[in-house]
Amino acid sequence: MNGLGRILASETNVSDLLAYFTEEDPTPWAGLIGSTPARVTREGRARSENRADLLLMGASGETIGAVEVKLGHHLSPKQSEWYTSTFGAEVTLLLASLDPVSPRDEHPDSRWSANLLPDLVSRWKGSSNSEVSVLAAAAERVLSEWSALITSVSTGSKGKDAEPVESISDPFLGRILTRALKPAVLEGSAESAYPGVTSGGGNALLQAWRAFPGKPDRHDAITEVRWQPSRRIMDFRFGVDVTKGGRAGREAAWELATTLDSAIRVDSFSAYLEGVDQARAGLLSSARGTGRPTKKGNWADIVEKGFRHGDASQYNPGFYRDGDRRFEASARIDTSRATGPDLVALLDHALVYLTEQLSVK
Repeated sequence: MNGLGRILASETNVSDLLAYFTEEDPTPWAGLIGSTPARVTREGRARSENRADLLLMGASGETIGAVEVKLGHHLSPKQSEWYTSTFGAEVTLLLASLDPVSPRDEHPDSRWSANLLPDLVSRWKGSSNSEVSVLAAAAERVLSEWSALITSVSTGSKGKDAEPVESISDPFLGRILTRALKPAVLEGSAESAYPGVTSGGGNALLQAWRAFPGKPDRHDAITEVRWQPSRRIMDFRFGVDVTKGGRAGREAAWELATTLDSAIRVDSFSAYLEGVDQARAGLLSSARGTGRPTKKGNWADIVEKGFRHGDASQYNPGFYRDGDRRFEASARIDTSRATGPDLVALLDHALVYLTEQLSVK
């Protein structure tokens, strides 16, 4: 990523750039909101502590447009509701994002007008202000390259198959890709999905859940990819996850894990893949072992008291874990071959596999 790319890899910086363009030449907004704003406010407060990225103001000081810029994050239903409840129907709401908005993914209200960031920025390429036009052309080129790369890996483009995920080496773009894959994950067997970053390491993360039939709410099969694009390392995990806290939650999670002990193994899952999707079975580069660490201590102690500081040196459940209610096996994905659709398929297969395995226990 070049210097300009590093600058643009921030929603704040992109919003600042759009504000600068508007200050120097507001005319490109007319085609989007029906009139030319008299001025622009960055992160303008609007009757609450929440802020719009850009407020476009009319000659009398009234708000005529509100803009939300998104790069690697979602417009949540709660955030969308804030906009629609804060601004009247006469105010145009514009969502500017790096990748196309999926209605199922982000649930924008019908009042929103979705715009691709490269297309929005390109409106200033023809500005009569030469400084603005040069900056807009440079920024549009970077944003367009990012958008094209994300598309080529997530779905393929121009009639070509999707590219391997190792085509992306920047952590920022890795996070964008996991966001772009979320809608496809939800089209499969996943009941919920989350693209984000790992706690502490900040690595790109894409998780998916599916409820175990016949079990209480939030007793789920979980599968995820954890990705370090700069190192070309992607870990694939699958197992069980219980949201409920306390001893009851720990006990339920441990019961699920031990019931599925023979299934939460990389070699077992790989054998399953050989039968349902042989081509993708070869994408797991460490598929012969269990994909689990060595057990240490008596995990029943943790079920009783919970996991506390210092326990890591004495206890390991024989699974990769997050806290004391998520237990998984882990394999390495071959990033030189795996594409975006491959990741979606692996996540989907793992959820189906786990829920099917429990149903036969």
